[in-house]
Amino acid sequence: MKAFDILFIAFLFLLPPVIKAQQNDQGRAGGKLQRAEALYIKMDFINAINLYEKIAQERDDQFIQLRIASSYKNIGDLPSAEEWYRKASAKELPVQNQFEYAEILMSNGKYEEALEWYKLHAQNAPDDSRSVKKLAALANLSDYYKHEDIYTITPLNINSPYSDFGAGFMENGIIFASAREEVAPGKRYKRTNSAYLDLYQSIYDEEGNPGQVTKLPKSINTRYHEGPAVIYDNGEKMIFTRNSIEAKSDKEEDFQTIRFQLFQTHKAENGSWNEPAPISFGDGDYSVGHAAASQDGKLLYFSSNMPGGEGGTDLYVSQYADGVWGAPKNLGDKINTEGNEMFPFVTQDSILYFSSDGKGGLGGLDIYRAYLYSERTIENLGSPINSGKDDFAFVLHEEGNWGYFSSNRPGGMGDDDLYHFSVKPSEPEPEVIAEDTVIVEEKEPEKVYTIQILALLNPITVHKSFLQDLRDVLKHDGKDGLHRYTYGEYTGLQDALEKLEEIRSKGYGDAFLRLVERYSELSEGPGRDVDELYITEKRDNHVF
Repeated sequence: MKAFDILFIAFLFLLPPVIKAQQNDQGRAGGKLQRAEALYIKMDFINAINLYEKIAQERDDQFIQLRIASSYKNIGDLPSAEEWYRKASAKELPVQNQFEYAEILMSNGKYEEALEWYKLHAQNAPDDSRSVKKLAALANLSDYYKHEDIYTITPLNINSPYSDFGAGFMENGIIFASAREEVAPGKRYKRTNSAYLDLYQSIYDEEGNPGQVTKLPKSINTRYHEGPAVIYDNGEKMIFTRNSIEAKSDKEEDFQTIRFQLFQTHKAENGSWNEPAPISFGDGDYSVGHAAASQDGKLLYFSSNMPGGEGGTDLYVSQYADGVWGAPKNLGDKINTEGNEMFPFVTQDSILYFSSDGKGGLGGLDIYRAYLYSERTIENLGSPINSGKDDFAFVLHEEGNWGYFSSNRPGGMGDDDLYHFSVKPSEPEPEVIAEDTVIVEEKEPEKVYTIQILALLNPITVHKSFLQDLRDVLKHDGKDGLHRYTYGEYTGLQDALEKLEEIRSKGYGDAFLRLVERYSELSEGPGRDVDELYITEKRDNHVF
């Protein structure tokens, strides 16, 4: 099971339009399919697979095949996901599924097949740069294996058969997340059939290796997920990821996952951790996690799927001042992609390490290095740090020649495992594969946001009553056939988020933020004022 899925799937779990349309087909809204869909939406993929596969035995249906493929992908069984994607590809795959199938083939080492699907996706989605970057990586695949002999990679002896990942440095040891605890079936996380993630620590033994593992106290670990942590300020402070839960009733099955948040705590005089408090970046239906703090405690890097980003999850930075963390700043499109960027780590000399599945690489999540405030290129660390699977949560010791990372590559103990790496003595720092140039400005250019109210295939302008009292609404005729309606323009994310909540309170529950500049890419021309369109279309006998 991939750790980053555990921490973010509740918020990245979106149904492609073709699947939504199938789901709304009344002819299918019953029986086994209805039960399977309910399990799928609740992310109980293991039980959903059982029902979907029974349906698949009864009929040849691409919708069901894609559901099964997606379910297998979400539990980390990529060979089975490939099998069902192959069945679904007998008919034309939706564009997004073309990319997902290529990614699975890439992770399974089937590069030639992946190449063809990336090419197809690049043709059908010219505005999505991910496939172009993947094709460039495949064309220069040997470059990623140039320095295999320089690194020594060793799995840690504290790995368990379950997910262990996200090592962070602490005094004389490491802190990490794990689902290793044996618990009763009723207390297991259904998606993985294992314990919920908790934070553990391991003190180094006499040889400098992680030794006995102990669980952090209940003030830190709750009944749900706790994710990776960073300890800073000479070991006095800690920030970690935690599940935020809303109770709908007293029954455990009625608890609903809302989001992931960052929590902060500091040590008391007796050396124990105080009760953690959440870090708030404003209200919103989004997650924040995977904290990385500068050792002086002034900068906090993290991953989030908050509105206005480049893709699934982006990397942000917040500055600490006057006792609070400031408004997050997106690190920009040189680092962030249409895919997912996560698990940042920053060194004292402003070198940022992070994982991404939206650039080139060897497959899945790859680990990259970026030099902040510099024109040096973004670099892929190559093999053996990176593999065809998910490689993430890279941390580098201050000595600069050893550290840890996590991976679900073959040969480990469990779903995700912790690995130690070191650069061999007397070897120079290896050259790595340049991906892109990055400059994170001290002051980023101001971004302008708008609120997209809805998108329709119908070219006729929506009824006046639908827009209620909103004025100056713009209609954008999309290159993809969708007609998008937007309201307002706002500089600054906080102002835009506040207005978004107001708009949603009017009944536009699907409204979301988008950068104004994106509409020049999406639309055939500039947005047209809806009030003027009413006058024009009324002449053509349309009733409003």
